[in-house]
Amino acid sequence: MRNKIDYGIDLGTTNSSIARIENGVPIIKRTDVQKDIMPSCIHFNKAQDILVGDRAFNVMQNDNANALKTFKMAKSNTFIEFKRTMGTTHTYECSNMGKDFSSEELSAEVLKKLKSFIQDENIYSIVITVPAKFLNPQNEATMKAAKLAGFKHVQLLHEPVAAATAYGLTAKNKDS
Repeated sequence: MRNKIDYGIDLGTTNSSIARIENGVPIIKRTDVQKDIMPSCIHFNKAQDILVGDRAFNVMQNDNANALKTFKMAKSNTFIEFKRTMGTTHTYECSNMGKDFSSEELSAEVLKKLKSFIQDENIYSIVITVPAKFLNPQNEATMKAAKLAGFKHVQLLHEPVAAATAYGLTAKNKDS
């Protein structure tokens, strides 16, 4: 097992992505539908399959369109923006699975999906960006989600620090 971390994840409220450092350059890994980003969206269908990303988002859009046509809003089994409740006791009721899910469990599904886009090696170590305003409970919840997703070593990096670092990697004037 390597002793350095080559992968970074932007676990976003709306969208998420994974990147790898290759020859000193960050390369965003493409999703299963060949996009740079994936919606942070989870759907549990009646067969108890877990859909993540674009497939889950498409189900949500279809459900919303059907609700507009029929004027009936069915109980949703699709979840978005669960990152907003990280580190709290809030849960999301899922009738198709017959249980409630925490934000950490839903975030873990997003992380598992991102991990699945790396086909050429197993990933056990990762850097995950978190908002600067995250406090200890939210940071601990993010760490828990990463552990649930199968990552053994996790480092959190505040998004402004990640942005400044990325700028520094590509800045032409290294003295500024």
